[in-house]
Amino acid sequence: MKRRDFVKMGTGAFFIAASGKALGADAPSNRIRLALVGCHAKGRGASVMKSILKVPGLEIAWVCDVDSRARDFAADAVQKIAGYTPKKEKDLRKVLEDPLLDGIVSETPDHWHALSAVMAMRAGKHVYVEKPCAFCPREGEILLDTWKKTGKVLQVGSQRRSAESIRKAIADIRAESLIGDFKWGKSWYMTRRAPIGKGKPCAVPEWLDWDIWQGPAPREALRDNVIHYNWHWFRNWGTGETGNNSVHFVDIARWCMGLDYPERVVSTGGRYWIPSDTDWEWPDMHNVSWEFPGGKVITWEGLCCTNIKPYMGVSAGSMVYGDKGSALFTPSGTVDVFDMKGKLVHSWTGNVRTSDGKALTNTDNRSGGWNDSTLEHFQNFAACIRDNTPLKANANAEVGVKSTYLALAANVAYFTGGVMKVDPATGRPVDNPAAMALWSREYAKGWELV
Repeated sequence: MKRRDFVKMGTGAFFIAASGKALGADAPSNRIRLALVGCHAKGRGASVMKSILKVPGLEIAWVCDVDSRARDFAADAVQKIAGYTPKKEKDLRKVLEDPLLDGIVSETPDHWHALSAVMAMRAGKHVYVEKPCAFCPREGEILLDTWKKTGKVLQVGSQRRSAESIRKAIADIRAESLIGDFKWGKSWYMTRRAPIGKGKPCAVPEWLDWDIWQGPAPREALRDNVIHYNWHWFRNWGTGETGNNSVHFVDIARWCMGLDYPERVVSTGGRYWIPSDTDWEWPDMHNVSWEFPGGKVITWEGLCCTNIKPYMGVSAGSMVYGDKGSALFTPSGTVDVFDMKGKLVHSWTGNVRTSDGKALTNTDNRSGGWNDSTLEHFQNFAACIRDNTPLKANANAEVGVKSTYLALAANVAYFTGGVMKVDPATGRPVDNPAAMALWSREYAKGWELV
């Protein structure tokens, strides 16, 4: 029996009497104990930690990282912010043995995402996992199957699904047919990344468990240009810029247009700016078209080597075009709707909507800064755990797997000739052995995801 269930059965009155507070999210009976997996000071985990600790009732009971410096940093930060010190561990498998643990937050590299989520759900834990929620399409299938079988809450880190302005805008656009019949979703991301050079083999530092870091990936010697971010650009551990960033805004277009799996993927690009003598293994310019049944199309343009703002004044975004107008989704979360002549007719910021081109008071949608709704995303995650409503997670497994699938299918198509016919009922390639060969991955012995 879980501690939380025991408290609900017989000792809730004691806690109310002892604290003098009404029973609420922060009461011991409602606290949700989480393990933060991946917590480097300069990584996503550090910022996520702050959001977790702002949600009433969420407790970071464990900090788990293969880097001992990251564990120490995170434990000290939790103590300073929340007033308690979490347990420290480098191996997720040991953390999952804790019977009082309710869930994990996986801020790991891409090759660990699906494995950590599946391991946790099979251990009876709820999961928050960053996008892309899988490393290859087959892992997405396994993740979705495990979620359905275990009934656990799974929230994918597509945090814009919890942004109030985007949720309200999409609901209004669809309910009121503000831009008519959806035709095309255009998504893009521009940034300037430096070359990573040619790595040299190096000794594993004493603070790093390189074996656990590699986890399910085939074993390689450590190079001096991998840890802690450049793994993104190695095919053994990362999913390239498309896996790294397309998921955010392609997800918005897919959500707005109500689409699932495509029937054809066209994926082109190459290395045009990153020097050929570096270890970078992905295209630095990637153009993708996903063609869906009914004549719908979503496109993605990813460029790693310039941070210009090529479309509507933003360096990243999504634009959905219909036969009556278009909708622009910007990094800050502001959503603008234009008529067929390009006139601004509706705009949303937060729960505020203006019409007839009236300006919003918060018009920062051209700033290029990312709208970060991580706090709201964790509030939704906590509510779903307490209410036992996995389907109500704003980016549940089905949502996350389908949007991640688009990025991973684009990568498969890129490395197998550029064009891939797909069964729109399953998302799987049709009559394409080369694509099916990349549908899964090679695993290190003992780390297989099955």
